[in-house]
Amino acid sequence: MVQSRFPDQKPNATFTFGTNLNRAGRLWRTIFRALAGFHARPTPYISVLSYLITGAEGATQKELASLMGADAPTVVRVLDTLEREGVVERRIREADRRSKTVHFTETGAAFAEEFRRAGEETSAQLLAGCDPADVEAAIRVFRRISENAECVKLPDKAVI
Repeated sequence: MVQSRFPDQKPNATFTFGTNLNRAGRLWRTIFRALAGFHARPTPYISVLSYLITGAEGATQKELASLMGADAPTVVRVLDTLEREGVVERRIREADRRSKTVHFTETGAAFAEEFRRAGEETSAQLLAGCDPADVEAAIRVFRRISENAECVKLPDKAVI
């Protein structure tokens, strides 16, 4: 087994947790990009696809931005790109004709399947040897971190 180069528990465990979380996230994204063939794609592009694939298809652009914790102009730019590529289409929402929902096209559904396959391969490789109960616990911790982050009062100029 390869010796981990993760920092030890100094100066304290809560500080180290964030450092290790950041590193694990960066490595996860790097490996996923390689397996999916998305080397040159920016993180927002991958994030929009991830959210659409994992249940946000049919959401409005505004709802998608809120789910991602991203600003609306960034999400709109990514959706413009995905629409030009024929991956998604925006449809006028029946209940509110001023908003549009986002859906995969037929081409996009096949694209989403390849994206999902790369995600499953990434998960299988990076979670190998992890106890399923530990994975479930980690998911609960990450959700709690996200919930807590949504409640943090930041200075006006800060964006999450």
